[in-house]
Amino acid sequence: MTGEETFSQQAVISGSTIVIYWLPRDGSERMLYWAGTFDPPSTPGSYTWTSTNDRARTGSELLASTDEAKEFTYDGGAISYSVSALGETSTVALEQTSSTVPAGADASSPTPEVAGTAEVVESGFAQRGDFLWASAMVQYQGLTGEFATVLFNVYDSDGTILASEEQIEQLTTTGTTFPIGRQIKIPEGATAASITASVSASDYGSSVSPAPVLEPISAPATELRFLIQNPTGEDWANPRIAIVCRDSAGKISGGGYDFPNLIPAGGEFLVSDPHLMVTDDSETCQAYVQLGSGS
Repeated sequence: MTGEETFSQQAVISGSTIVIYWLPRDGSERMLYWAGTFDPPSTPGSYTWTSTNDRARTGSELLASTDEAKEFTYDGGAISYSVSALGETSTVALEQTSSTVPAGADASSPTPEVAGTAEVVESGFAQRGDFLWASAMVQYQGLTGEFATVLFNVYDSDGTILASEEQIEQLTTTGTTFPIGRQIKIPEGATAASITASVSASDYGSSVSPAPVLEPISAPATELRFLIQNPTGEDWANPRIAIVCRDSAGKISGGGYDFPNLIPAGGEFLVSDPHLMVTDDSETCQAYVQLGSGS
């Protein structure tokens, strides 16, 4: 916890990722500060690692750090790191408050059973130059408020791995099939031939209220216009719009994301110029809207 009067912070470490939230002391909704990589130590004791910012996760968050990387230190049961806000920089120290212990602890400790399921049912990609967009259709059930981590591996035609990247998303409904994707950099001049995608889910025992499941909106790849309508009496704050495109055979052929700040109650939002990476033979695209928990 920080020593400030107006907020504290909470960190969640799962596998190879660390996610940190601002926790306003007035009880209002938590806000994302950091999502990035976590490098487990090879030996017990104090250690330091550099976390790379997951810009796809933090880029649209108002109070998220803009640093490309951040140094974390674990020592004496606490994780410390620097935080800059309102022109001031201070050091935050967080201590473990749950049964999930930092990496490097007794590996014989039992792993809690996840109260739900998550699996990748389909994946695909599109390449443009030295970058590609990888998408995984994740089907999950009973994991409201938990976090899904999708690991993408990219291979060339010889089966040589070109790159590995992870993407973290919060699962806000009681269950659905939702695309999780990200941009991946591969070596200059390389050509990707295939990808694999696998998913793991956290088990922090979240008590957030589930968001409703919204039906995806379709549009031809040649005329990408998705009208997102909010017919409810509640504002939709920070919805995630994930777009998946498919070729004539129905295979995933690219995609992208959009992050509107707000779709007001009774209002609408037009996605007409999404930042997509798709193959030339893409025929149709679908926009999947996932609301924040409690929206």
